[in-house]
Amino acid sequence: MKTLIVDRDGESRDGLRRAFQSAGEQVRSFESVSEAHRHLSDFQPDVAVVSVGPGREEELAFLSEASRRSDGAVYAVVDEDRLEDGVDAMERGATDWLWRPVSAARVRLLLSRLAEQREREQLSDEMRRRLARAEMAACLVGNSERWKETLAAIEREAAWGGSALITGEPGTEKQDAARTLHLLSSRGAEPMFVVSGSSPRPAADGARVTVFVPAIELWPRETQEALVAEIEQAGPRRWILATDLEPGEGTASGKLHPQLLESLREHTVHLPPLRERGADVGLLARQFLSEKDASLFFDAEAIDALSAHDWPGNSAELQEAVARAAALTDRPGIGSTVVMSVLPRPRAARRPRRKKPPVVRIPVGASLADVERRLIQKTLEFARGSKPKTAELLKLSLKTIYNKIKEYGLEH
Repeated sequence: MKTLIVDRDGESRDGLRRAFQSAGEQVRSFESVSEAHRHLSDFQPDVAVVSVGPGREEELAFLSEASRRSDGAVYAVVDEDRLEDGVDAMERGATDWLWRPVSAARVRLLLSRLAEQREREQLSDEMRRRLARAEMAACLVGNSERWKETLAAIEREAAWGGSALITGEPGTEKQDAARTLHLLSSRGAEPMFVVSGSSPRPAADGARVTVFVPAIELWPRETQEALVAEIEQAGPRRWILATDLEPGEGTASGKLHPQLLESLREHTVHLPPLRERGADVGLLARQFLSEKDASLFFDAEAIDALSAHDWPGNSAELQEAVARAAALTDRPGIGSTVVMSVLPRPRAARRPRRKKPPVVRIPVGASLADVERRLIQKTLEFARGSKPKTAELLKLSLKTIYNKIKEYGLEH
């Protein structure tokens, strides 16, 4: 484990350093808070030891910050006749306090107990992640390749542990995806607040929590700009943002701050629409029906009819259609006749039509790189993720398309 020590007194600081080094710790010790500040982020200590006492408000502030920014333990060192300093440190976020002078034997005991606690926490985290994966399998149902790629992206962002952006059409399971991402992460034991409107809950200010915003495009531009600063500073709050808008259109319309998207460009999860998920339609329909009435089932023709629909409302629309079909049926097996009656515009009954290419709107002042990125992104979406089709439409080589997708982080 790594230990960071802050103590103005040279003799006391040297004693602390020797005590922790004798226990096999990797130690960095500092006289001033300003020096310690510069090493807090890059060193990422498992243990922070801060000497506090009268006139050491800077040290108390640093102790408080270290407790917010670190997953490790934070200990205050206090004089034996200054119990109130230890109590004050605990109120500021310290794990515990140690009486000065601190002996090597006391440090070894402390680290032994800390190691045992970490082991218990790891076992607890492992069990929590197993439960989270079981929940993911239950609420994010699907076996299609597109959906497997999506679930893998959620797991990657959970391992990252920082702020993330979830995109997808209305009706895709963005809130379920956000909850799963949160539970699978190292911060999954912490609370996750779901906020709406144009600002976060005051109760979440400064707290080490995860905040989920279901529709970030509804927040004012100045609020989004302030959020960019907090995300880039990696503050105590972790943000999971979601939007129904396609990012390029969102920035072109002014509803999404471009710097916000840029900050989360490498940490974006896209939820594909239901029409691109193939047999997942049948899987979801059967699950929704079982939840309504386990005695009912869809026959093969009904599943075919459901799979033929465009599902512009995605999973939310499918769930509503299944509920209507369950209410209408007078027998356990639901056939295609009932299904067709609950679909307002079944795709099989409509004349096929050619999908119009989307329009790419480029604001004045956009860089050439941004123009190229948006054009490739929109073409990739129009081609439903097909890189050969994207290359054909843009009159570029397939190798160039792969290189550009990697350069701009446009994996679809």
